[in-house]
Parts: sequence; C-alpha cells; structure tokens
Amino acid sequence: MTSARKISSERAAALAIFQERMGLSFSDLSILDEALTHSSYSHDHPHIADYERLEFFGDAVLKFVVSEFLYHSYPKHDEGRLTEIRAVLINARTLESVAIELGLADFITVARGVPVRSSMLARSMEAVLGAIYFDLGMEKARLFINRFFSTKADAVNQDRIKDNYKAQLQQLTQSRAQGVPIYTVLQIEGPPHDPIFTVSVAVANQPLAQGIGRSKKIAEQEAARIAYCGLLDEESTKLQVATDDRSA
Repeated sequence: MTSARKISSERAAALAIFQERMGLSFSDLSILDEALTHSSYSHDHPHIADYERLEFFGDAVLKFVVSEFLYHSYPKHDEGRLTEIRAVLINARTLESVAIELGLADFITVARGVPVRSSMLARSMEAVLGAIYFDLGMEKARLFINRFFSTKADAVNQDRIKDNYKAQLQQLTQSRAQGVPIYTVLQIEGPPHDPIFTVSVAVANQPLAQGIGRSKKIAEQEAARIAYCGLLDEESTKLQVATDDRSA
C-alpha cells in the first residue's frame, strides 16, 4: 500500500463514479486506485503498486465479516454448515459477481493488450475490500460486505445458489482434453461420529491438490476448488509471460 501515487483528474473522475456505485466516499483515492491496479500495469510502471497486498488483507476482512454475520444469523447451524455457506459467499465466483454488479471492469488498470479476466475481477474486488477497511474503517467495511455478500446467505442456505467446483474442474480438464478428475480418499481421522476426510484429486495420473472436510463430499469439493483455482492461476501466469515477451 502506498500513499505516494499521483491521481490524474481524469482518473479521479472515474474513481468518483466507482465510489458512487459502491455508495462510499474515500478520503484517500490512492488506496482505491491501488486496489484497481493489476500487476501487469505495475510491471510496466515499477513505481506503481498493484492490488496484491490489499487483496491479501481484503480476503481476511471478508472472511471475518461473513463469519461474524453467519454466526449471529444461524445460531442452530453447526460449524460444518456455517463453513459450507461461507465458502460460497467468499469464493471467486461471488467476488466476480459483485465486481460485475459494480462494473469494476470499467475501472481496473491493466497493461496494454492484457484482457480483463474473471480472476482479475475477483482479486481486485478483494483488494477493494481491503482498501475500504484501511481508508474508511471496519464499520464501513462491515456494512459494505453485509450489503453485497452476506445478504446472499439465505439463498445459499436454501441451496438456491450452489457452487460445484467438481463440475467446474471437470469442465476445465475436459476442455483441455485431459480427461476426468479422479478423487481418492487418502485418510479418515477422528472419531466415527465426527470424522475428518482428506481427499486427493488427480487428472491424467497427475496429482493436483488435496482437500480436507468433515465429509467426503466437502473434502472433494475443497480439493476440486484448490485444483481449479491453481489451473486458472497457471493460465493467468502463462498469459502474463506471453504479454511480457511481446512487450520485451
């Protein structure tokens, strides 16, 4: 995070529109600008910080606020069910949907020739949450997160919103002609009434990830989520390398 970056009048006007969409008013535009700056742009402008540090912090703020909301809203749910609901509310798909709702893609700064991808929207949205916390405080961050994220909890709780990383992973691997993911239970720990499952997922005999959960289904979904996000990150890295090579 840096407060030294200069904001042009044109950029300030654009950020004003984004703030209006969020229903917020920042005192320090530079931190909001940072939250909307992709690493590809920072690579070309080394003195400009990208959103990654704010993304790291925003992830923690989002998880805390949503956990707090769920704890008070569903007093009869056990830890496992609360974890399932939270996983949907804070995942990349939900972050992307909120980013789309706010039109974040209109304001993110990337290097010339770099397309704005779904993963960028989700990560920048998390960074925006971190920026809200640092500039406006926890209460504003809590109100914003509860407005755009926590309000989806009832739909998730009633299974109107589903998040199936196993299906997403299979769709991705099959589109690459890599075959169907194979899940294997590696370990079951704990007493019979409260087991903890560790599951691995492999594609084309290549282990991709492991997941842990209080049921086989949850552990498989967690393994699929880690594998899916890892494969998307690989795609993003390859794209960045290709962009760097073209601009070199």
